[in-house]
Amino acid sequence: MFETFKTILGLFVVLPFLAGVGLYLSIKLRWLQLHKLPLAFRLITRKSSGKESISSFGALSAVLGGNLGTGNISGIAVAIATGGPGSLFWMWIMALFGAVIKFAGCFLGLRFRQMSTRGGYVGGPMYYFHYGLNRPFLAKLFCVLTLITAVTVGGFVQINSITLPFFEFGVHPAILGLSMAVFVGYVILGGLKRFAKISMLIVPLMAVGYLLACFFIMIRNLDAVVPAIKLIVVSAFDFSSLLGGVAGYSIMSALKSGFERGLFATDSGVGLAPILHAPVTDRSPGMDIAISQGLISMISPIIVMIVCTLTGIVLLVTGVWQSTELQSTTMCVEAFRVGFDIFEAGHLVTVTLFFFAFTTILTWSYCADRAVEYLFGEERIKYFQYIFIALIPVGAFAHVNIVWSIADVSMSLMMALNVIGVVWLSPIVIKETRAFFYPKRSLPGEVIMQQEPKSAAICKAGDEKSVR
Repeated sequence: MFETFKTILGLFVVLPFLAGVGLYLSIKLRWLQLHKLPLAFRLITRKSSGKESISSFGALSAVLGGNLGTGNISGIAVAIATGGPGSLFWMWIMALFGAVIKFAGCFLGLRFRQMSTRGGYVGGPMYYFHYGLNRPFLAKLFCVLTLITAVTVGGFVQINSITLPFFEFGVHPAILGLSMAVFVGYVILGGLKRFAKISMLIVPLMAVGYLLACFFIMIRNLDAVVPAIKLIVVSAFDFSSLLGGVAGYSIMSALKSGFERGLFATDSGVGLAPILHAPVTDRSPGMDIAISQGLISMISPIIVMIVCTLTGIVLLVTGVWQSTELQSTTMCVEAFRVGFDIFEAGHLVTVTLFFFAFTTILTWSYCADRAVEYLFGEERIKYFQYIFIALIPVGAFAHVNIVWSIADVSMSLMMALNVIGVVWLSPIVIKETRAFFYPKRSLPGEVIMQQEPKSAAICKAGDEKSVR
């Protein structure tokens, strides 16, 4: 019964809704995720000032840290195995729609952000539900779902996914879980600046290192690369590949888990990016900060899809994707062993998985902290952090099916709720974005909002007073 509910929710509600909203916003915003992408890359070089603020690059690194989870490696193998090589094509289509949803969410996150009592800005879906829509109940609900998803997807799932590969190294799950808890504790107890600094250090290094390894395998199998790309395009229009690709975009871990299992791969609509970009204070001359951060947020789905695509091509050129004996992570490990022609090369995947899991846990922890801050106040954050750290080792022994069952539903509901808020407030996004980029085409009387809304201390979750 529960599995049926998950399937219906994921494949027949969440997916069509996400695609429909993405298409609607793409048309209304004139496909800015395509022609404004070069501008987005130029905007990430600004530096921030202030103890409780981070730079645009720091925010982007934090988002990528959450997006580049273990599903980007193991999930891509499942997508290709179940939906065929054409699934990669449909992942890109979904990423295209997801990027514009992320733009809208980050725009709203910056537009309705508030000044916290500790100094610095906080924002995210809970704040545009509260201050944009005057719906504090929906803000509370989103925070509750964020906490549930942070513990399951952001904690249990990540550590559980790397337990088996490390066990082959001779590392006991308890040792792995405790080690991860220590590393995570060091970072999240150090505050926002330490979190951003670690993200800016680890995320680019692990992403570049992994991509270079993929390129090396592709060069060694250069004659198979073009046929692999042709296979992706041709098989994309096979009906079975279409279904597999749509589910594969969310980097699902198994066919039965459906679309919702891998939504965290690109955070398209889940609502993490608006939370992570809200503290940014750096401004670009002549740019509205809400628009600039919205543009920068569109970079992460592109980078994630590059990682996913190269992983898929490696699986294709090495031929391991056709193996019926290999599944998920083991398929990727074998692909690197075959690609490098060295048995130990598979260890590279295992190490990469560790860092992917580490940064994903950090990102979800930060977002959960903001949910606790909204619900209970800043003074309760430390208590939650200790609980979160203590639960990490539990994930190494947790029953993965139970964890995923909870995570599937909570993340799907979290995404659906956030996208509803984005659609509800989309007239503001559309009006202000059009007025900024196309002022001559604006309707008479339209005003371009170039200033931040007045800052205010965070109202308690039950306070109905809006600062807008």
